Amino acid sequence: MSLIMKSVLITAGLGLLFVIIEWNMMRKKKEGVTAADKRNLRDLVFLTAGACALVAFAVANLT
Repeated sequence: MSLIMKSVLITAGLGLLFVIIEWNMMRKKKEGVTAADKRNLRDLVFLTAGACALVAFAVANLT
């Protein structure tokens, strides 16, 4: 497995861990998961994908 793939998988894993933690925190609120919470969660997924692309680009250009 190449260095690029390893770094992207680590970044994606951390991002998905944040998504799961955020979902559990939203679920435990008194009013439950609202539409705004779902938008925030979607944005977090997009940020994770963007971070993965940025890490892949950076690692590919540094090696």
